Amino acid sequence: MTGAVLANRAAVPTHVSPPRIAVRFRLLRDGEVTPGLKTLRFYRNWATAGKIDAVFQAEDGEFTAVQSFDLATLLAQGEWLVAGDDPAPPRRTRASYMSFGASGTFTYNITSGEGGQQGDPGQVSGLVRVDRLPANREIVLVERPADGEWRLAGYGPTPDGSGMLDVRVVGGDVYALGLDDYGVAFVPDLDVQVGQRIRPTRYAGWLYEITEAGQLPAVEPVWWAAQGDNPSQPLGTARAVARRYFQPIAHGPIPVEVI
Repeated sequence: MTGAVLANRAAVPTHVSPPRIAVRFRLLRDGEVTPGLKTLRFYRNWATAGKIDAVFQAEDGEFTAVQSFDLATLLAQGEWLVAGDDPAPPRRTRASYMSFGASGTFTYNITSGEGGQQGDPGQVSGLVRVDRLPANREIVLVERPADGEWRLAGYGPTPDGSGMLDVRVVGGDVYALGLDDYGVAFVPDLDVQVGQRIRPTRYAGWLYEITEAGQLPAVEPVWWAAQGDNPSQPLGTARAVARRYFQPIAHGPIPVEVI
């Protein structure tokens, strides 16, 4: 009887906790460390602002406590609406969308809105092609004014391969950088969704785009290169196809339409 009981106990599978990451924030006001309570609140979007998903607070200093989050939930949401509040007179508040894919300390500047907004408003036409086909990419625009000190002029996506990007310029030369999606580093047992990209821990030129949702394997697999029609292959219980990563490409100077 004792032997039978022990055998039954041994047959119970071991529970595997889903991958998690640790996040904390460095909270600044107008780019500086200031005393007093500061608060960050996480929402999925403005439509669900009545439901707070997480709260970070810095009681009297610059760093919040560390919080642990389910990585799959963060990645499935993609961008989170993060709203910061500093009640010290004159009160300051700011909201922005942020993405999280790894543990770390993230700087959040609760600013009055003046920082980084110098210059005349303008627009730049963005057009991206990959292998001669329209592609959605993140475009970053930098400007080199007469004093030679580089500055960020603007950034934005190119949905369906094109779009108008808002900028702030001070009369210098503007250059555009097109950035590909570098994906998320492989994490064992991670739940993944269609469209997410996974990057091997030893990157060798290929990323792996999820075509069927599921869970990554417990052990990093032998990665493969795209061949022929590039069919999807199993990646744990998910499936994925190999995608070439295109390194950033810069163009410029480019014309800016000042508004």
